[in-house]
Amino acid sequence: MSSCSRSSTGARRVVLEVPYGRGSVQLPLRDEPDVLLPGDGPKVDPEKALMEAVEHPLDTPPLREVVGGREEVAIVVDDDTRPPYARALLPPLLAFLRENGVRRAKVIVALGLHRPLDEGRKRAVFGDLPSWVEIYNHDPYRDLSPVGDVGGRRLFINRHFLSAPLKIVIGDVELHQIFGYGGGAKSLAPGISDAETITWLHSLLTHPMARPGVLEGNPVQEFLEEVYAKVRVDFSVQVVLNMRGEVLCVNAGSLRRAFLEGVEVVDRLYKVKVKEPFDVLIASAGGHPRDVDLYQTQKVINMVRAGLKEGGKLILFSRCGDGVGPEGFARWLKEGLGKEEVKRMVEERFEMGLHKLYLFAKGTKEVDVYLYSSIHPDLVRRAFLKPLEDPREVAELVGDGRIGFVPFGTVTLLCK
Repeated sequence: MSSCSRSSTGARRVVLEVPYGRGSVQLPLRDEPDVLLPGDGPKVDPEKALMEAVEHPLDTPPLREVVGGREEVAIVVDDDTRPPYARALLPPLLAFLRENGVRRAKVIVALGLHRPLDEGRKRAVFGDLPSWVEIYNHDPYRDLSPVGDVGGRRLFINRHFLSAPLKIVIGDVELHQIFGYGGGAKSLAPGISDAETITWLHSLLTHPMARPGVLEGNPVQEFLEEVYAKVRVDFSVQVVLNMRGEVLCVNAGSLRRAFLEGVEVVDRLYKVKVKEPFDVLIASAGGHPRDVDLYQTQKVINMVRAGLKEGGKLILFSRCGDGVGPEGFARWLKEGLGKEEVKRMVEERFEMGLHKLYLFAKGTKEVDVYLYSSIHPDLVRRAFLKPLEDPREVAELVGDGRIGFVPFGTVTLLCK
């Protein structure tokens, strides 16, 4: 992540290698920072780990018994805003199901309100799948069926999933800035639920317990506890990835139990304690696909904020090759609203897209956040960030303060 050398005058120089898009940025500094990395472990062979997990699942019979002669399956998977772990897991899972009598499969992409995958993006996420497998982009406005009242609300779920004789969910357990954790029932709501529910769940972001790494007392997780009970899922595969997107462990069986096992691993690896806050944090979203756009990049601010002093500086690197992100967010960004105006509007009338602008406003309160990206500087400023046009400016911004470096900011939660 860094290398040291001395100039002809004997001055010590440090060069940080900062993940950026599909490559990296070389960042010269005068002093070496404290590197804040999540824990790690030996990566596993995804197929072997999967087969072991489905034969020895948590709180369900083995998958071959769960299939029980059913010939059609619906499988929920993440979209391409997550590392493409499904490319390693889905083919062997489908082959196993085929060997055990399944003849038709519908793979449902848990998009929430994200944009649909085109054919090229489908291949990037899943590879080439056999002809008996169909891929469906979830549509949160159509193809829905009611499942009843959940948390005092009317919940709708993708009808292809609900009507399937055999229902499987594949998820990635990771930290999430509102839901506490991704994975588990989040694949159902917001993953394949109706737009109204998706919007309402995100509106809970103003609750003090709706924050990364929190289950107990988090209103989103309280809602999802009811989803586990209301929506039948026959089997689940929940993975934990390392910071490079490689599979570290696979848990299978009941959706809730496999998720909670993953949470224990995530807590152990991705919560990083800092003894005292830093004057300056240099952070990367972690490279592609986590720095795909400005919308996804915002997560870094929330994840690392506890490690930064009041009045400190966060210097953020994120390529944002797809621009600012979803249309709803882009529309609000162009309005040029002030922080207090955004806060008032979110409290009065919550709307998706505006919520992301609110999170930018909240995250930049009492700290300066600089962004090096491919986005036009005017749009960067409208997200309450300061555009950084040349990495060589960082050495001056840092000054003599105490520096921390977070190479994988979207998955590293700094804790006091």
